[in-house]
Amino acid sequence: MGTVFEALELWLTRARAELESGTICAADLDELSQIIHAKRTSVRQRLLYLHTTTLNIRSQVIGMAEHEPVAESITEITTDDDQWPYRSVHDAILDGWQVIHFPDQRVPFDDQEIDILGYEFILQKLEAYNE
Repeated sequence: MGTVFEALELWLTRARAELESGTICAADLDELSQIIHAKRTSVRQRLLYLHTTTLNIRSQVIGMAEHEPVAESITEITTDDDQWPYRSVHDAILDGWQVIHFPDQRVPFDDQEIDILGYEFILQKLEAYNE
């Protein structure tokens, strides 16, 4: 079976039918308990750093870095747009990412003069996984 949510949805569908027919019993609740305890899930935070040309969430991405919650994860900022899953912060938001840090509201600058790559947005996505 898939995720704990799928197992619970299936159990609820069967329980509703049994409730209508009057056949629900204690064994059904035992089955629910087994589903809950057998498929413990946890949540991990994924981080996505998107560097853009302006403060606008619809502006073009010019660099990105993904930080995955695994020990072997190596993080590098990449400016190779072939590897970017999103063209803007807005695109990432539409895919379920949440902005947790907006860039400083500073005046425009020329990023070729200093060692900063555009305006940095930090996004997170919380994803469930089975332990």
